[in-house]
Amino acid sequence: MSDEKMPEEKTADVPKGADEKTADVPKGADEKTADVSKDADDKSAELKTAATDAGEPVFDQWLQHALPRPRLQLGVSFRRLQTHGFLSSDRFQSTFVSYALTYPRLFAGVLAQRDRAPKRVQILQDFEGLVRSGEMLLVLGRPGSGCSTFLKTLSGDTHGFHLGADAEINYGGIPYRDMHDTFKGESIYLAELDVHFPELALGETLTFAATTRELGSDRAAAARAVGSNVASLFSLDGAFKTPVGDAMIRGISGGEKRRTSLAEAFISGAPFQCWDNSTRGLDSSTALGFITLLRKATDALRSTVIMSIYQASEAMYKNFNKVTLLYEGRQIYFGPVEEASAYFVGLGFVRPNRATTADFLTSLTNPVERIVQEGFADRVPRTPDDFARVWKESKQAQAVRDEVHAFNSAHPLQNRGFDRNGEQVKLASSTYTLPVRQQIAITVKRGFLRLRNNPVPAISASVANGILGLLIGSAYFNLGETSDSLDQRSVFLFFSLMVVGFAPAFEVLLMWAQRPIVEKHHRYAFYHPFVENLASMICDLPNKFAIVTTFSCTVYFMANLNRTPSAFFTFFLFGVTIYIVNSMYFRMVGSLSKTFDQTMVPSSIITAVLITYTGFVIPPTYMVSWLAWLRWLNPISYAFESWMINEFRGREFPCTVTIPNGPSYNQVGAQGKICAAIGAEAGQLTVRGEAYLELKYGYLPSHLWRNLGILIGMGVFFFFVHLLAAEYIPAERSRGEILLFRRPRGAFAKGRGGGKGGDGNESGASTTFAQDVAHSEESETDGNNRASRASGAADKDFGVVNSIQRQSAIFHWNGLSYDIKTGGGPRKILNMVDGWVKPGTLTALMGVTGAGKTSLLDVLACRATVGVVSGDVHIDGKLRDAGFQRRIGYVQQEDIHLPTTTVREALNFSALMRQSGGKTKQEKLAYVDTVLKMLDMAPYADAIVGVPGEGLNVEQRKRLTIAVEMVARPELLLFLDEPTSGLDSQTAWSICTLLRKLAHNGQAILCTIHQPSSQIFQSFDRLLLLGKGGETMYFGEIGPEASTLINYFETNGAPTCPPDANPAEWVLEVTKNAPGATGDDGLAKTKTGKSEPDPETTDLVAHEGHHAWFEKWRTSKQKQDVIAHLDALKQVESSTAHAVEVKSEYAASWFAQLHAVTVRLFQEFWRDPIFLWSKLGLCIGLPLLNGLSFLNTELSLQGLTNLLFSIFSLCQIFSTLDQQLITRFSSGRALFEARERRSKTYSWTVFLTAYAIVEFFWQSVAAALIFITWYFPTGLWRYTEHQNLNSFIIFLITWLFMLFVTSFSHAVAAGIEHPEAAVQVATLLFWLTMLFSGVVVVPDLLPRFWIFMYRLSPIGYFINAIVLTGFINTRITCSAVELRQIEPLLTSAVQNCGDYLAPYLQSNGGYVVNPLDTAACKFCAVAETNFVLEAFGMTPAIMATAWRNFGIMIAFIVFNVLATFGIYWLARVPRRSSGLA
Repeated sequence: MSDEKMPEEKTADVPKGADEKTADVPKGADEKTADVSKDADDKSAELKTAATDAGEPVFDQWLQHALPRPRLQLGVSFRRLQTHGFLSSDRFQSTFVSYALTYPRLFAGVLAQRDRAPKRVQILQDFEGLVRSGEMLLVLGRPGSGCSTFLKTLSGDTHGFHLGADAEINYGGIPYRDMHDTFKGESIYLAELDVHFPELALGETLTFAATTRELGSDRAAAARAVGSNVASLFSLDGAFKTPVGDAMIRGISGGEKRRTSLAEAFISGAPFQCWDNSTRGLDSSTALGFITLLRKATDALRSTVIMSIYQASEAMYKNFNKVTLLYEGRQIYFGPVEEASAYFVGLGFVRPNRATTADFLTSLTNPVERIVQEGFADRVPRTPDDFARVWKESKQAQAVRDEVHAFNSAHPLQNRGFDRNGEQVKLASSTYTLPVRQQIAITVKRGFLRLRNNPVPAISASVANGILGLLIGSAYFNLGETSDSLDQRSVFLFFSLMVVGFAPAFEVLLMWAQRPIVEKHHRYAFYHPFVENLASMICDLPNKFAIVTTFSCTVYFMANLNRTPSAFFTFFLFGVTIYIVNSMYFRMVGSLSKTFDQTMVPSSIITAVLITYTGFVIPPTYMVSWLAWLRWLNPISYAFESWMINEFRGREFPCTVTIPNGPSYNQVGAQGKICAAIGAEAGQLTVRGEAYLELKYGYLPSHLWRNLGILIGMGVFFFFVHLLAAEYIPAERSRGEILLFRRPRGAFAKGRGGGKGGDGNESGASTTFAQDVAHSEESETDGNNRASRASGAADKDFGVVNSIQRQSAIFHWNGLSYDIKTGGGPRKILNMVDGWVKPGTLTALMGVTGAGKTSLLDVLACRATVGVVSGDVHIDGKLRDAGFQRRIGYVQQEDIHLPTTTVREALNFSALMRQSGGKTKQEKLAYVDTVLKMLDMAPYADAIVGVPGEGLNVEQRKRLTIAVEMVARPELLLFLDEPTSGLDSQTAWSICTLLRKLAHNGQAILCTIHQPSSQIFQSFDRLLLLGKGGETMYFGEIGPEASTLINYFETNGAPTCPPDANPAEWVLEVTKNAPGATGDDGLAKTKTGKSEPDPETTDLVAHEGHHAWFEKWRTSKQKQDVIAHLDALKQVESSTAHAVEVKSEYAASWFAQLHAVTVRLFQEFWRDPIFLWSKLGLCIGLPLLNGLSFLNTELSLQGLTNLLFSIFSLCQIFSTLDQQLITRFSSGRALFEARERRSKTYSWTVFLTAYAIVEFFWQSVAAALIFITWYFPTGLWRYTEHQNLNSFIIFLITWLFMLFVTSFSHAVAAGIEHPEAAVQVATLLFWLTMLFSGVVVVPDLLPRFWIFMYRLSPIGYFINAIVLTGFINTRITCSAVELRQIEPLLTSAVQNCGDYLAPYLQSNGGYVVNPLDTAACKFCAVAETNFVLEAFGMTPAIMATAWRNFGIMIAFIVFNVLATFGIYWLARVPRRSSGLA
């Protein structure tokens, strides 16, 4: 960077607290903003002043460390900013059939419409504005307004949509493309995804992030200091040494994980920051603290911050310099935060009392919420285009345009963004602060930290392979060194190589688990993606050596392989090499794929190729010529050849059996005999290993070290392809939040999409944007406040609302306590809570985090399965009965739905399963239409629920969650847990309006809500306020304008509530302190004298304050009135129908449940074509490859062995299908247990039965495909006398095998929580059944101890049944290699070869090819298959053996099904420890 200093921008006074007014930032063409800041000394006085003003010592320490770092100071101006996408007219939900027709339909469409351009959809339209360095811009708008698209556009993340060609975006002289190519590390975009390495502690996560921004010899210490300081700034000190965790590793809470994500992005230090609703999931005080911190950092470092926020409080709003308001992709305001409200009031709109500025602004984009001043009804803008036009014509918009013009004049766009002094050139090279060498060093260090923190997977892998080695070694224990061990050693080496070679396959799962984290860090410019992949491989090397060492040492010496030092180390060397090479291969396939499914299907098929073309299953001379080339691309084939050469080279094996032998040949010397083994030479009583290898496999000793070079070359190739793919091929991302419809409903989707932005992940590449159906009609409604408009809407829809289930039962509880056991001892969650919920009332349940709000709902709803509950819960004086859970509605905080179903289908299912008897099916379904109309869901009733990003948006999902409970016609009451959490203020208000509408109709509602706005708070009738420890601080009426609530607390010593304060926030704030306390407010004073939250002090003071208010409540008159009313309620028993005890746990019968669940499950599978086609594709591809590889195999000795291993290889399909089956079962179980089991929708036995039925059906289809694609190509049908009958039997056996795979996978998954662990257990058991199937080790050669495993192996019975059916009593014709050439000793009695071998043939079988010849007798040791089958322990004497195995397979399936039910009942059916009814 040049020593010449650039003009510095004056630092404007910006607000430091919620009560300050935002100062105007100097504007004008003559203002000079510094583009680059390098030397801290040049700005020390100004920046040190800023640091002092910022406050806290911890912040000062962080800031003083951050100041010297070179950074760009990037303001941004934009004009004519537009984004667009393209519609696809056939964007509907895919099904099994439509997915198969995708390419034919696409081809037909190209032919029919080649001249037709795709329809363009505008997302953002003509935005303009300026955000200077040191300023913060707040982006407001409803979901679907384009907030996310706007932030993504400025941050350069334009995946899924396109930036308009006329758009002008200027980053202080740097063009748009240069900014996001050359300087991509200088901007950051953070949404809502919290992904971190679970093994790392929170402090290690932040320290690593800081390390990527440090240079110098002391960077490690500096990074630790930064990590610690930032953790303190985000109140994460207490969890600093706690693992981040995930589903497998217990770690920090969800809120802490969210703050960790924010802290990590904060550490990145990007001067241009876009935060997209990043405070979702945080309570308002934590969110305010984060925004205040950003304000301080922005002031001190002159960063540029653009942020969208849902439900922004007034204190948050005042931290920003500017605000822009979006309305369906149009910009309708951009300017100072102080002038925004006045601008719209000047247009003729009314700002309601107690409404925050942010709420007021966003309410203007909802026609049913905005209020018009009297006399302005015909003058105010109404549509988005009206608002945009009025804004463009305003003087405020002209001022913005003048500012933009001045900024662009002062900072003209430069070629490549470099100034004449080359300052930005140097900064461009530091987009990645660290050079690649140091990036590798820190990522390797992090990798070893992960191993240290969680060594269990690495250790367990080594132990598991050691155990597997013990099992294999014991099965081949102490192999002999004679000729009959030649084939045994070959089989042993092949099977061992399969274990070693395919052990790295699980690395694909690990790679995909960390891929989102690596790509996030790449976007933050922490390091290159290839660096992490390289580091991962380096860190895995010790584990790889450990796995190969434990396995090799075990099997090598137990099996008595070639016991020379050179042979062992050669074996070990090739074992390590093939392990690493295959690791590179699997990683390469994973990194070349954009989705996990794209990884698994080719991996499975190529794995089958690697096994089949190793050189053992099909020796090279027997390979199909047009597929034999696959062998040369197979790294395992080179390793197998070298292992075989290493084992047999230079060795001679004494002959065990000679031909001929017996009493007739006792006088015949060696010259008239030959060893029975392949490679034997006439007259020799030993077999040379080299001869055996060359004749049977075509292996030459000279290939030993050649193969090592080839393997290393393959590994290097895989390695570089993997790193290149990791760097340049990102994982597939969502194309934007769109609505999908079933194809018959497709006309509904066409033509929609308008010009609106998208919500969350907007994109133009869709048929219908999620927000497009949010307003089926727009109407202006005048009035004084939201409540009056909601009431009017209720009157308007009286006919609909009147049909909703009415209630009259009073739900009440008193003295309710809840205790659980924790590692630190017993913990009281609820403490003597009293209350009631009456029909027609809306009761709010509030309290700080940890107050027990959700726990109270769970206890009241009979959902608490752990701990001890005490107290009384009644319904009109009666205890809850067995049918209580299905007679209530419980809206969970999480929106859990089946992605493949439509909205209407989800509601129909809930109505049919949960509505009580006495109503016809038509009546139940008609009620669904009623609820759809009442909740304004009719426009998207036939839309697919989908997944976030491609389906319903946040608001629509929340409405569906509520509707699912409403259509069940809850007879008693409706519970809702945080229904507005994470929603924007308008959506939150619409949800509360809906609840108010339900209450007007007589519904009893209890709803937890976290710090609602004043308008939302006024929707509730009664409040139950809980403090720390589940102690009641208030229960009673809220009153008009919260007067009753405020009066209670003010009377008992609380400070006066200001007129403009939010009563909900006020009451939570005042209860932190004891009644009457005014001094210690739990806030730490900063250097400036202002109050900042101190976590430890605040928690202590809050707990003491809550308990003091609990004591005040306990002795209050209001509490006595509550107790008296509860006593009265206990004495009143209603005579209405709801008081009748319902003994049945479920509303529908068991068979009705089974029918509905099975139909839905069939529908789910049909609408998930990727899953089905992956399943069927594997069941076609793998068997077809197998069948073609053994195409029309001739029935020689080797041919029979090949076919035997063809059947054996067919079983490999288990290891692929079980991953699909277990994963699918686990995801279905998660949905069932999270919602449907708790609401008593249907029984767990129905769930298990339905899954078995549906999977059995599709596995039956798969069995037919396997049979067709494998059985006929191999030519197996040619070797049976009764072709039709035997073919049918083999099909039945194949069908039973597929049913066994399903039932076995379900049994394993039933009791194991995590599918990854279940897959590993199933795979281990599969390998054991393969090992003891009777093919790898012949039963007669098994140690006696393992015979029981052979008899328990289902794979053995499967193979046995097919072989006996397909090969019994079939003649064998030896190949030339298999014929033994013997020189006969001729006498007067022995005239030719036939005479010479006749005695041997009579006792041992076989046949002579040339019986009349007198020399070079060619003898085949086996004449028919029965002899070989008996050697494998198969009894071909009677066909009944095959039917016996058929019956045994059925027994295995029945056992697995019963085990599935038994294991599930033992492991997962909840048992309440509480005796409370």
